Amino acid sequence: MMVLMEHIQRMGEGNACVQRRQGTLGWETFVAASAICEEMFSPPEEKDRGLVASMQVIYAIGWSPHENQPKPAARGSGTRTIGDISGMITKNKKEI
Repeated sequence: MMVLMEHIQRMGEGNACVQRRQGTLGWETFVAASAICEEMFSPPEEKDRGLVASMQVIYAIGWSPHENQPKPAARGSGTRTIGDISGMITKNKKEI
């Protein structure tokens, strides 16, 4: 379980619940959870292999308009076409 928690931490993931407990958990909590999970979920013949686990990662992003946010230009007011941009990319690749 310690390896699982380390993987979750290194991915930068955590508990996204609004009412989650603030602060960090003590070492004893992880040791106790590890022992409980091993006892409950590891088949007897695989006790030395560790705990098989999976996780679900949910990504979300939030956005809200702000009064200082630039407003989009009027449709059709662009000065370049997609073809112009494609040509610029091709030209830059040749220079590299």
